[in-house]
Amino acid sequence: MIIRTRNIFKTYVIGDSQVHALDDVSVDVEEGEMVAVIGASGSGKSTLMNMLGCLDKPDSGIYLLNDYDVSKLPKNKLAEIRNKRIGFVFQSFSLIPRTSALENVELPLLYAGRRDAKERAIEKLESVGLKKRMRHMPNQLSGGERQRVAIARALITNPSIILADEPTGNLDSRTSEEILDIFKGLNENGMTMLIVTHEDEVARKCKRVIQMKDGKILSDGMNQ
Repeated sequence: MIIRTRNIFKTYVIGDSQVHALDDVSVDVEEGEMVAVIGASGSGKSTLMNMLGCLDKPDSGIYLLNDYDVSKLPKNKLAEIRNKRIGFVFQSFSLIPRTSALENVELPLLYAGRRDAKERAIEKLESVGLKKRMRHMPNQLSGGERQRVAIARALITNPSIILADEPTGNLDSRTSEEILDIFKGLNENGMTMLIVTHEDEVARKCKRVIQMKDGKILSDGMNQ
């Protein structure tokens, strides 16, 4: 089991109100699964992704990542686990504007002091079909190409899981299909994928769908 949560609660105080972003959430994700988390804005899906990505901690409950309890770890330890075990893909791509595609992909390994950073970055860019565009700056790339750079960067550390938050939200339908095909190919090669989305078309590409509302899991089942 790559992910296991039990009775996760997360509450935010906004003014005089309390928002129960996660309300008794228990979910398991097996290695090699491709899972969509769907729900309207405010349903708790992005908060769940932040929790699973070690970007936040639960108020209570247990979160096991690769059978290791990360629920109560300090921020520096969470960052260490996040950098080694989790790859992120965001709607906004989150690329450094004045840095080439190659340099964007290299960055996580450069921070880690790896001498093979450039070699591995070229390999990952080639795997997403961007070897010929690796010297281009983000503003010289299309939205789909920028998302491919973000995927290559997410893969550079050989993570245990890829977490994608609305990865097709800024893309047209044809480009969205191309990105989802990349995700499907990664999953077929054994990568565990969890995709947060509000798009039914994206959810249908996944083998399993978790639906959330008001911080709770409404349903969790396999796509037919």
